[in-house]
Amino acid sequence: MKRRVALVTTLVVLSLCLGGLFGRLWAQKTGGLLQSLQTFSRVVDIVMSTYVERIDPDKMIRSGIRGMLGSLDPHTEFLDERDFKELRVMTEGQFGGIGIHIGMMDQQLTVISPIEGTPAERAGIRGGDRIAEIDGKSTVDFTTDDAIKVLRGEPGSKVKLGISRPGVRELIPFELIRAIINIKAVPYAALLDDGIGFVRLADFSKTATQELRRAIDSLFAAGATKLIFDLRSNGGGLLGEGRDVTDLFLPPGKVIVRTKGRIPDSKRDYVSETQDVHGGEFPLVVLVDRASASASEIVAGALQDWERGLIVGDTTYGKGSVQTIHPLGPEIAVKVTTAFWYTPSGRCINRLHDKESAIIQDTVQDTTKAYYTLGCLHRRVYGRGGIAPDVYAAYPRLSPLAVRMTRDAYFDFAVDYANSHAGLTADFRADRAVLEQFREYLRTTKKVEFTPVEFDSSSAIFVREIEREVAAKLLGMRGDYQARLRSDEHVKKAVELLRPVQSLAELLKGLN
Repeated sequence: MKRRVALVTTLVVLSLCLGGLFGRLWAQKTGGLLQSLQTFSRVVDIVMSTYVERIDPDKMIRSGIRGMLGSLDPHTEFLDERDFKELRVMTEGQFGGIGIHIGMMDQQLTVISPIEGTPAERAGIRGGDRIAEIDGKSTVDFTTDDAIKVLRGEPGSKVKLGISRPGVRELIPFELIRAIINIKAVPYAALLDDGIGFVRLADFSKTATQELRRAIDSLFAAGATKLIFDLRSNGGGLLGEGRDVTDLFLPPGKVIVRTKGRIPDSKRDYVSETQDVHGGEFPLVVLVDRASASASEIVAGALQDWERGLIVGDTTYGKGSVQTIHPLGPEIAVKVTTAFWYTPSGRCINRLHDKESAIIQDTVQDTTKAYYTLGCLHRRVYGRGGIAPDVYAAYPRLSPLAVRMTRDAYFDFAVDYANSHAGLTADFRADRAVLEQFREYLRTTKKVEFTPVEFDSSSAIFVREIEREVAAKLLGMRGDYQARLRSDEHVKKAVELLRPVQSLAELLKGLN
């Protein structure tokens, strides 16, 4: 019987491989590939027939697919049921759930903050609550992925939580009805001093352009005349949204990005089509860092090449490749790199990373070649992969003690402090008395060892993180952003550059 299963498996594999590829193999005269497929089929046959334990054929084939794709670039991969579902959530920007940000704090599943306007917030779930039970099952040994899997579900369905809250002896029961949770592409926008607007774009889901335009319109209606556009730690998303977001800042007819690959359909120019927002000549600073990738780099590269704004921060990640999703059924798919992205001046955005193969290295353009921006300045730029900023702004160095700290130290202290100080407001500041409480908390509760000099040299970092966590406890993610901006070195640099100028030309003056 086992031999029959193995034979059937072999025939199925051969049928799929040969049936789908036979014509192409003959056309391309790639006899070596046919021989390799036969070898693969023979290995499957041998393992299925002789391995010491019974083999799940689907699991083995999936492992083989992953191994095969693992020899290519890191963005070509097999998407199983969970991966494919998560990809759809990220690109659609919504899912069925209760609306909480969660994490692991002290090995406990913890609510970081509820999302505004969701079932969790309306029910009174707070940042700092520990999720002890989900539908009557203990969350001991749960990972955040385990929790997400059971907390998400069909809108209208129910989920029961047992919440452990500081100061409350018994578990607090909650019964929540799941709803559609929309992930905000623009989680925060605010008017700063001197007519400077700030807007944060967190991802390029299908609502990114719409949300960004609304945010910019609101800022300019409130008096903004200049803009800080934050793309830091934005890992990208939909290519179409990257194009459309860039289109907001460029006049019609400008190339935004070019894609080039091996197949004819992969060679394409994406061109701006709509009028740019608010005349398109207002001073603009775009913030990027090493975690800005993919569609973020399309935006930064195009705005830099067309001299539409000043890029500030650090060199971006260099994820300049296009992935095409090929469904293999209703719940699984394969994601394949089919092209590279090039800025309007011709620079390849893709940077070589350790796991990428020689196939990629042979395809990317020579990194020593010089390119030139397409505006009046005609600046020299290089195609080294990623987008190098016009103005570098480094993150402040952490002290050795701050490096040893984990986020849960700040988070837990903020939860305890907020629970014992009922009158806290959004303008809370961590003064010397708060720092002394934190010093004692680290020693007695967290068992952290340090010298007085180590603590004092890290006090500015501690103040920043405590204020951020307390603000997040009081106001959720909005409070987190408000507190973060007060001490954000990149934002401070952007404000410094924008404050004295009244035009885009003034902002770009001095760039060589």
